[in-house]
Amino acid sequence: MDAEFARKELYDLVWSQPMRTVAASLGISDVALAKHCQKADIPVPNRGYWAKKQSGKPTVQIALPPRFPGASDRIGQTKYNNYWDPDWAEKFKDITIPPAPTFDEDLCSVEERCRKLVGDIRCRRKFEPAHPLVAKLLAHDEERRKEFTKWHYNSCAPKYDGGTARRRLLIINALFLAATRLGCRPSMNTSKYVEEPGGNRDLWITIGQAHVGFTIEPIKSKKVGHSDRLCLSFGSERLGTKTNRCWQDNNESQLENQLTEILVQMLLTAETSYRDRLVQRREWIINRRSEAEAELKRQLDEAERKARELQERLERERIRRLLSQAKALDRANQIRTYVESARLRFAEVPMTQAEFEKWASWAQREADRIDPLKNGTIGLTIKEHSAGTPEADH
Repeated sequence: MDAEFARKELYDLVWSQPMRTVAASLGISDVALAKHCQKADIPVPNRGYWAKKQSGKPTVQIALPPRFPGASDRIGQTKYNNYWDPDWAEKFKDITIPPAPTFDEDLCSVEERCRKLVGDIRCRRKFEPAHPLVAKLLAHDEERRKEFTKWHYNSCAPKYDGGTARRRLLIINALFLAATRLGCRPSMNTSKYVEEPGGNRDLWITIGQAHVGFTIEPIKSKKVGHSDRLCLSFGSERLGTKTNRCWQDNNESQLENQLTEILVQMLLTAETSYRDRLVQRREWIINRRSEAEAELKRQLDEAERKARELQERLERERIRRLLSQAKALDRANQIRTYVESARLRFAEVPMTQAEFEKWASWAQREADRIDPLKNGTIGLTIKEHSAGTPEADH
């Protein structure tokens, strides 16, 4: 879809005309339009809606639900692609600066809505059910268990049968299942060669257009006999995105009992990230347009400079030719004067009249050859000057 719409704009459009009519006007199929609407959580008329409306029967228009935290409000192709080409400045100078982004909900209202969406997350003591990504790690554990039974090497021992590693994976499983239920997309490196536990296995949950990363790492206890505490932090120290948002086991509550608040804050982080990106995008467009105007001015100044240099070079070349022709005329006149002087003093020259006339004829031809008035070069120069400097005619 070449056009770009806000969710509300596309919602109003699909409820104003049948889907096929709207899709045809946009140059796409009704199936593609339905996919765009589904991705943006825009309800569309049910089958038979327009027939009922045409026959005067009562119909119900489904209200547009609030935008999911972190999801984009724009549907379709962005207008700001491919502006790094050599002629990017010319393309970008006329781009309209979008208005400052506004939002229907303040962040407090979004947080309240997130709490209703998340509900209450409970961390089970067993992987029943197991999220598909967690199930892969458990499958690797089964392979290690078989190897351990066969060889009894500690390096082959299962990782998730107990202890901190099992707690950690149960927490991940609970968060991933809850996020998936909301339509978010968890991700995790499921390689069997990643060490556990620790922060080497980066965890991510894609919420709308935002990717919220986090780690769950053990904190070594300084007291003898006390088990390690777990700490969940947003971002990744390995990737340099660690933040100060963290939750950990404490005397009042274990990490398992804080998962509801953690997921709520993940949703809120995704929404904040989306809003910040909109502001940054607008600032980028403003700066890029300013850079385009500066670049076009630079190109114009450069073109004018080159034109001046070319004109100055042409003028220098004209003067050089003018001086060269003046010298040629002077040399031609010198030759003719010399020949005439020699003719007057022919008696002093030890040669015959025929020999002298032969030499004089050759010298006269040479004088005519270099004479700009005789060889026509002065005419070409005058025509070129008249064509290049119209003011010379006045």
